[in-house]
Amino acid sequence: MSVTAILAKQRPSPPSNESTFETASVVFTTDYTFDASPDDVWELLDSEAMFEWLPFPGVGVTYPSRERGVGIVREMGSVGAPFRSLWIQREEFWRHERSHQMSYNAVTGTWMYSLLVRNYAERMTLTPLPDGRTKLTWTVATTPRYPFRFVKYFKPVWRLAYRSNFGRPMAKRLEGNR
Repeated sequence: MSVTAILAKQRPSPPSNESTFETASVVFTTDYTFDASPDDVWELLDSEAMFEWLPFPGVGVTYPSRERGVGIVREMGSVGAPFRSLWIQREEFWRHERSHQMSYNAVTGTWMYSLLVRNYAERMTLTPLPDGRTKLTWTVATTPRYPFRFVKYFKPVWRLAYRSNFGRPMAKRLEGNR
């Protein structure tokens, strides 16, 4: 077996569900308000373009088909060549309510994911605002593996990282789609 095949091997992650948001060692929520409708925000969140603005080459999401919904498994991480064997987690949707809410968890991951993380889940909820804007509430729940459990004491840093690396780029993206 080649080194690349060993690195790319998917290792199972414990199943997650709504209770993960109560039991994970790191749970944090960030809120964003976008000058766009829930449908427009949803279209971007539920697309392969969701993370293409991240500053890492080859990082993003890929879906196996154009289908979306409960049970669909997408790949997230370094999905593009040549970094594909570094970090891929496969995420399965257990909730997928168009223009309202999605929840998913990592069901498998490559060596880097399985080295750092025991489990990982996200919930994104869209709320239409009276002025035509949309509020996105993004909740992340994860339990890092030992010896990385110390990161649970840095929730404000996690929240800041998600807030600054997601909200502004997504707002710019939504502006460009109009």
